[in-house]
Amino acid sequence: MPDRIFDGRKLRDCRVLRRLSQGDVAAAVGVKTNAISRWETGQATPSQERLPGIAQAVEADLDQLFPRLAPPNLADLRCDAGMTQSDTAIYTRTVSPMPVRAAENGKRTLSDDAVTALAKAYKVTRSELLAAQRRSFGHDVPAVTPEGEPPTPWAAQSLAGKIKHLREQVYDGTLPTDEALASAGNRRIGRFVLTADTVRDLRQGTVRVASDEVLDALSLAFVVPLAYFRGDAHEIDRLIALVMRTRAFPQARSDSSLAASTEELGIVERA
Repeated sequence: MPDRIFDGRKLRDCRVLRRLSQGDVAAAVGVKTNAISRWETGQATPSQERLPGIAQAVEADLDQLFPRLAPPNLADLRCDAGMTQSDTAIYTRTVSPMPVRAAENGKRTLSDDAVTALAKAYKVTRSELLAAQRRSFGHDVPAVTPEGEPPTPWAAQSLAGKIKHLREQVYDGTLPTDEALASAGNRRIGRFVLTADTVRDLRQGTVRVASDEVLDALSLAFVVPLAYFRGDAHEIDRLIALVMRTRAFPQARSDSSLAASTEELGIVERA
């Protein structure tokens, strides 16, 4: 089961960015405030079926706040709908969730009526649900994109996808060399963190995950807010606009309001 990746620090960053208290989020999700604190500090992890409600509470896109690195199986679709197995019985019209449990465990496929009912309940197409069921039975099935809809933004939310976005939106299609980016990131963070090989692997998608220190150095290399590579994709367009404004009007850097905004967003060149 390709669980969504939960990062309490990303949740905290998103909550703070929305100016929400832990109590606000707890009330929206239906848990105690202490639970939010434990999630954010890494002392506990919420169940997968809670993640949609958490993302909604902090006004974030589920795929962007809690990404998944592979197409979903049946259990993933259920969790993305915020349901437990027991919740599905009302849709399959059975006295217990056994049909769903058996299908999720790769033991017995769902009836045609159950496929139709669950696809509607999970807000996916029949094709998506059937593909997810095949994955639950161990088959390697590529993601199914509903007709007329853009692909699920897994790739776009990868580090390589974000670097590509910078190349297209800020650098007019041409990035600085990997060596230049590594040198700039190391100089601005004040220590040796990046190598040209590290930058190249992240840019090409060979390496998909990096430490916070590497992400911070990469952000400083590109002169973008630290939050850019850590996640809140709802803010990406706004962050890109700010970066482009700063690049286009260097004299604006002395403007107090812009300076305050860039400091708030984490554009800081360290000594």
